[in-house]
Amino acid sequence: MAELPEDFKCPISLELMNDPVILATGQTYNRSSIQRWLDAGHRSCPKTKQELKDTKLIPNYALRSLIHQWAQANGVELKKPSDLKTQLHNAANNSEKEALKQLKAIVDSLLRRLSSSGLQMRRDAIKDVRVLAKESKDTRTCIAEQGAIAHILPLLSCRDAQIEENAVVALLNLSVDDENKVGLVAEGAVDAVVHALKTGSADTRASAAVTITSLAMVDVNKATIGSRSDAISALIKLLAEGNPRGKKEATTALYSLCIYVDNRSRAVSQGLVSILLSLLSCEGGDTAERVLALLDLLATSAEGRMAAGRLESAVPVLVGLLRSGSPRAKENTAALLYAMSSASKKITILAYNAGAFEHSMDLLHRGTIRAKRKASALLKLFEELKSNASEGSPVKIPTRSFAAICSELHH
Repeated sequence: MAELPEDFKCPISLELMNDPVILATGQTYNRSSIQRWLDAGHRSCPKTKQELKDTKLIPNYALRSLIHQWAQANGVELKKPSDLKTQLHNAANNSEKEALKQLKAIVDSLLRRLSSSGLQMRRDAIKDVRVLAKESKDTRTCIAEQGAIAHILPLLSCRDAQIEENAVVALLNLSVDDENKVGLVAEGAVDAVVHALKTGSADTRASAAVTITSLAMVDVNKATIGSRSDAISALIKLLAEGNPRGKKEATTALYSLCIYVDNRSRAVSQGLVSILLSLLSCEGGDTAERVLALLDLLATSAEGRMAAGRLESAVPVLVGLLRSGSPRAKENTAALLYAMSSASKKITILAYNAGAFEHSMDLLHRGTIRAKRKASALLKLFEELKSNASEGSPVKIPTRSFAAICSELHH
């Protein structure tokens, strides 16, 4: 390793500076070292002994960039600066007007660092923006009003995994407030987030899906996002190919978008129903519940019912969930089987012969209020099927009649 240049050493600690700042005397120190000096009550420059009339610390971006370049070239790992929380703490202790002024200064400093040519500086800056955006509504408002969105959006396609991940989470944190949700979409966040959803790392794609869920909490955004030709398709692709977290977040995002009626037909036309039904055979627990909830929602549209009604191979899996799924899974499965059976007599026969009749009777006795209602509707379809069964029908009539089983349950 090359010898550490003297200019890169802090005059106080004599160690490599990771966050050089300039004191009013023009001397540069590592922020943590000089801050401890000032916090101890000293009001003079450690090196020149000059009295300090101003204790403001100014980031030395040029030197910081040189230090980062030297560290990368020599395989030296720099300590992560911890100045952001310190600055926020100092700002909180000032008057409201002064605190806002200092907060704006912090944001402006971060935005300048985001525009730096130094890769590590941009990585650190966007990570700080991500942290800052999580602090409070006031900090998020300040970040947005200082024009940060225009600086953040291009980072989602910068081809650096660390920057892209932190940039998309920064947008997610900013989208917590409803007024920011609309503003983000108006500034073009959807295009940037969809790009990250399509090309980012596994973590970035999952975070992009969460961001879409957050943005879609405002009704007008559901329509705007869904009208993007590749937004829904990108989520469907993540659902089909992603890791467990990616599948989970894609399902949630698609559910949020499909609350808007027009998006249901868009999603169905892009093959979402078949992918969701195929996932049920290999997913369990929370993911299965989310998949069933989305299928139930899609089945409220004619296109969704028709698409599900054509997938006969999914019936045994659904009947299995009706038998052994969680209470919520059973509820959504009963609703889905009813929608599929309403659209296809063949599905009704397959479900009946797979044991859905008996499991629906059990659900009628033990299920949630909605599950009982859907199970009752499904049982009526089975009873109609039995009543109309002709000689040689593939329907297997149970030894006990529908009426007899109902009578037993009620007693």
